[in-house]
Amino acid sequence: MSGLTEMDRVFLATMVSAVLLLIVAADLLVNGVGLQPPPTQLANVVPVPARPVR
Repeated sequence: MSGLTEMDRVFLATMVSAVLLLIVAADLLVNGVGLQPPPTQLANVVPVPARPVR
């Protein structure tokens, strides 16, 4: 198929997992743990005007 050996597949999976882990760790460092509201409370955070502003 793609010509990847078993070692290449293991290496690629390891690299992808490491990058995803770094992204999650950086996100936790920036935002902190538990600071983001659940999706059901997002409507309460963003105010919506009662009528259109002209």
